[in-house]
Amino acid sequence: MIPQFQAYKGSFPYKTDAKCRVNVVPAWRPAQGEVLNLMPSISEGVKVIKVLTQEAFEYRVERIKEHAETPKEESQLKTKLVRLLREVSVNEQGKLLIPKDMAEYAGIAPDSEITMSAGDSHFEIWPRDKFEEIFGLSAVPEEDDHLAIF
Repeated sequence: MIPQFQAYKGSFPYKTDAKCRVNVVPAWRPAQGEVLNLMPSISEGVKVIKVLTQEAFEYRVERIKEHAETPKEESQLKTKLVRLLREVSVNEQGKLLIPKDMAEYAGIAPDSEITMSAGDSHFEIWPRDKFEEIFGLSAVPEEDDHLAIF
């Protein structure tokens, strides 16, 4: 079964407010009342915050069940996953509060520039300077486009 995740596309610059809240891209907002899960992660060698829908979280749990070699390994991996997660919601104004410890982990301060970037089953919140340092606004170099899709 191939899951049908929320379709995330693109990267968007935003700014956190004084309480470290950020507007979520309107197309990426969950339905009212749905929770999101924040997870500290590393992408391209940079500490970022992954934002997962409940469906994306459940998909990860299923992958653990399918690939763990023993019940003990399955339990350890599920425990590791849920320890990392923080349940959050988007308020009526479309803002997501980034908890202080998660923001500090990713180097995101109140009133700072961030980038929201699409992932395959999630989106990521990056410090903007790190995102631009790695990706900038340039196209994928031709030599890296062996599938001719960029």
